[in-house]
Amino acid sequence: MLCLLCSPLLLSTLLLLRISYVVYRIHYPRSLSPPSKPQTARLLCVAGSGGHTAELLQLLTSATTAPSSTTAPSSTLVPSSTTAPSSTLFNSITYSPRHYIVAATDTMSQSKIECFEKTLSDRSYDKPPGAGSRDAVRSRTTIPSNSVISHIPRAREVGQSYLSSVLTTLHSQLYCIPCVVRARPDLLLVNGPGTCIPVCVLTFLLRLLGVCRGRIVYVESICRVSSLSLSGRILLWFADSILVQWPQLAEQHSRCQFIGRLVS
Repeated sequence: MLCLLCSPLLLSTLLLLRISYVVYRIHYPRSLSPPSKPQTARLLCVAGSGGHTAELLQLLTSATTAPSSTTAPSSTLVPSSTTAPSSTLFNSITYSPRHYIVAATDTMSQSKIECFEKTLSDRSYDKPPGAGSRDAVRSRTTIPSNSVISHIPRAREVGQSYLSSVLTTLHSQLYCIPCVVRARPDLLLVNGPGTCIPVCVLTFLLRLLGVCRGRIVYVESICRVSSLSLSGRILLWFADSILVQWPQLAEQHSRCQFIGRLVS
């Protein structure tokens, strides 16, 4: 009987300690030296409609092309916190596989992502000796095998009341579970759509359980000039990095980091 009473107490204590440790490391990350060997990171992105997807793909372009002059800090697109030069880190990280989560009704974002992935495929495609034109055509008309696009219902529509959004968020959460478990992200990159909150919560839970590294990077939309969005205010608690595109937001919140404009 005593063992039965102690087991739940022990599990609760261990879970509380684990949560405390992860949250502490999120708010007080360790500075690490840049990796000496090339690394591969599993990437999960949540696309939003309109400008959200454009900003997301601009950030991904900086990461996948490894420019030394990118506006995004090096620490934002790597699975662990570090202060190494951006050119070193971008060159040492390969983001593969790349998983994308898109709202079921957002066909425009899916088209943009497919175009982005095809561009990456064309850039990295090396025609092997003796390969025919059919192989080259295939590389330009299909997205790479290491990229996956999944669809979920919207967690919250623009202008939807907070009360009704609770039910739609729970509905979206159910659809997110297989997507996030399948992706097991080392890095989750989101930039504001309401769809991202269920994905962030699930990624955080998987990180607590040790299933994935699950670093969360949130990039606030350029439209948010004087205050954070609802997604940004929620993720202040457990995202690893909060990046903003206006300096006044970084002045208001100590956890926010100003990175300049992603889309001119």
